[in-house]
Amino acid sequence: MKTFKRLLTAAVTMTMMIGCFSAGSLLASVKDPNEPNDSPDKATKLKPGEIVLAEIGDPDLYKADYHFDEDWYKFEVVKGKTYRLYVTGFTQRLSKETMILIDGYYSLKDAKDATIYHDYIGFAMQKSKTDYYDIKATKTGTYYLQISNCVDTFSKLPTTSYTISINGGYKDVKKTSDFWYDPTYYLSSLGVVKGYDKGTKFKPNNDCTRAQMVTFLWRLKGSPAPKASSTEFKDIKKSDYYYKAVLWAVENGITTGMSKTKFGPSGVCTRAQTVTFLWRMAGKPSVGNAKNKFSDVKQGDYFYDAVIWASSQKIVAGYSDGTFKPSGKCARRQMVTFLYKYDKYINNKG
Repeated sequence: MKTFKRLLTAAVTMTMMIGCFSAGSLLASVKDPNEPNDSPDKATKLKPGEIVLAEIGDPDLYKADYHFDEDWYKFEVVKGKTYRLYVTGFTQRLSKETMILIDGYYSLKDAKDATIYHDYIGFAMQKSKTDYYDIKATKTGTYYLQISNCVDTFSKLPTTSYTISINGGYKDVKKTSDFWYDPTYYLSSLGVVKGYDKGTKFKPNNDCTRAQMVTFLWRLKGSPAPKASSTEFKDIKKSDYYYKAVLWAVENGITTGMSKTKFGPSGVCTRAQTVTFLWRMAGKPSVGNAKNKFSDVKQGDYFYDAVIWASSQKIVAGYSDGTFKPSGKCARRQMVTFLYKYDKYINNKG
């Protein structure tokens, strides 16, 4: 595999030389939050435990008859210690001809030279596939990672988002077949959710509390500062992590609390409450001619419009028996999935 990678790199380099293209000019149009990081000198710095959202590939490269893109990262290592590299959450299915190749270098000089492969990490990435690789440092210093996306000369180079982290994967979110896998890592990369136990666990089966819910909504909106500096709720205080989130949610009509003086931060958020808050955050859009496919959702329910709207927007799907279960507790795995779909279908992101 390593020999193939070298041959592939050589072939791509030859293509670039024949076509008189430069990597810097061709990669300029990639819409990546870390760009420009297409060379060792411009490598994005990774912090242990931090999950970074990234993107690789560029359709414009296809027009230039060039089929190669690369991202560079770096992080500090100590000799003898082991660092786990996670690359997860691809949002586009890659063709069989596409390969995501990763190489590691222990110095900027070697990274620029690109001929000495200290660590060869060959991932054949596909949609929602997770890969991790344990890197045991042989030196102390700065470690460089090169991620390359290559296709054959007859294929279009797809653009795909992904997440990358060093020691930043959740121990309890590993199965890519779980519906909450992509939503969890996507929202983690945006800082919307942060996990437990120093970011090592997500606890997807835990009930989502009202405090967590408004905090997730607030962070998804960019953590805007509330206009008010105080509240009539007696069960929250300024030192609470969700204090500003609650004030913002009340100001924007997303929640009114359990009463004028009680917010109920520890209360479990129901599925009906969750979609209602999302609907209110979206501006209470009309359901139009959308049909109600749930037997347990009736006109007159406070959550009726919210559920029908969320269903029509592909945010919720309900259960196989034709019910929505509005009174059911909303688990963290469900909450992040609702938010992920909201960002994708309402905000046109994700």
